Amino acid sequence: MHRYPWLRHFTLRLFSKIQNAGGFVFYCGLEKTASPSEHNPNGLYRGILRQSIKRIDEFCEKDSASPESFALLLDEHDQRTSLLTQAARSMYGPVDHCKRLVEQPFHLESHRYQNLQVADWIAGLIGRMGAIWVAPNAFAENEVFVHYFGSRLQHVTLRSGIRTASHQ
Repeated sequence: MHRYPWLRHFTLRLFSKIQNAGGFVFYCGLEKTASPSEHNPNGLYRGILRQSIKRIDEFCEKDSASPESFALLLDEHDQRTSLLTQAARSMYGPVDHCKRLVEQPFHLESHRYQNLQVADWIAGLIGRMGAIWVAPNAFAENEVFVHYFGSRLQHVTLRSGIRTASHQ
C-alpha cells in the first residue's frame, strides 16, 4: 500500500463511484475456527453463499424504496453444481425463501469480466481487513488496509459483516 499510492487512490475513487451511482459494497463472512486439517472450505463457501443471498434478498424486499429483483454473478468455482443447488434451495426452499433473486447465479470467468475483477479486488481487500478485525494480533500486518480503507468502506456498505466465533 505504501509503494503503490495509485492503488490507494483508485480504491477510494472506486468506493466514491459506487456510492455516487447509488450502489453499495456488500460482504458476508465467517471467522474460520476449525484447524486447517478440519476446515471445509466448500462447506463454508456454500454457507456464506446462502447467507449472502438471504441478506441481499432482504435488502431488495425491505430496504429499497420499492421491491427490487437481483441477479447474482459468481466467479467460476470447481464446486459449481453444489453452489447452484445451494442457490436453488435458497430460492425455492421452505425456509428463508428467497423472493427477489431472478434465477440461479451465473458463473463467469473473472478474467473476462472487469466487474468481477473489481469484485475480486474488493473481496481481497475485505478479506485482509476482516482478518485483522477478528484476530488483530495474528494479522497485524493488515492494519495498513484498515488505515487506508476502513472508514471509507463503512460508508459504502450495507447489510455486511463478518460473524466471529464469539457470535456464532
